[in-house]
Amino acid sequence: MTDCFGFLEKLEKENVEGTKNDQDLHQKWIHLKSSRDKLQTKLDHLERTEKQLEEEIEAEVRDQKSKPRSEELSERHQYLEDLLSLYRVTGMHVCYEDRNQFTVCLDASYYDTILESYHIELKERDRSYVIHRHSLPEFIPTLQLEREHLATGDIASFLSLINTYLQAYVFKREELVRIKKFIKKSGLSCDVQNTSSYDYTEIKLENSRQLYRLKLVFGLMNVLPDRVQIEEDSEIQRDIKEWKSLLLSKPLDSSVTMIVKDILN
Repeated sequence: MTDCFGFLEKLEKENVEGTKNDQDLHQKWIHLKSSRDKLQTKLDHLERTEKQLEEEIEAEVRDQKSKPRSEELSERHQYLEDLLSLYRVTGMHVCYEDRNQFTVCLDASYYDTILESYHIELKERDRSYVIHRHSLPEFIPTLQLEREHLATGDIASFLSLINTYLQAYVFKREELVRIKKFIKKSGLSCDVQNTSSYDYTEIKLENSRQLYRLKLVFGLMNVLPDRVQIEEDSEIQRDIKEWKSLLLSKPLDSSVTMIVKDILN
């Protein structure tokens, strides 16, 4: 293409310098000049088109690379959202699975905060399942639940009951943590005793003129006490019946907070 333009320029120069009177040659020069201009225009167009195509191809390559990635991230995000919803509803998921055994993770939470996780490894045996090993608290009657539910293949009921034990255990434990903090700030003297499974709790509240002992008995799967006993040594008359009603009907943190406020009034 460059040689062609050089040849045309040469002819143009020769034509201008020595052949202006030659009509045929002049017409040929005009024709060649026109051809050159057209070729130059086409070349410019081709160069622009090539650049546009390169830009479009690069954009398409970027899109092809980013689109699957974007879709993958979107699907992954949705999967995690669904998984999180499952956790919030059930508190459990299968974290390992093999041909004849699997491990279930149970997340124990206090309200909407997951505090710790426990694991149960179940192994298939004679068309049912047995507990191979676990990290559950000792007070949970795993062998009894295994006989009553796993032996019949009712894994869902087994896990649901285990989960109830765990949630009740963690809830009562965290309620006592909050109670201790609140009472300490209130200025009352406080002493809290409880069993390792939190099925029995005793709370002693005391100041210079009053002493109360709140004794509470819980079922292992319950967050509210089944029985309440209150002992008092006070110069001030209190509505002990109302206190008992509070303890039997409200979570421990709420009921004890109301009782402490009553004592301080």
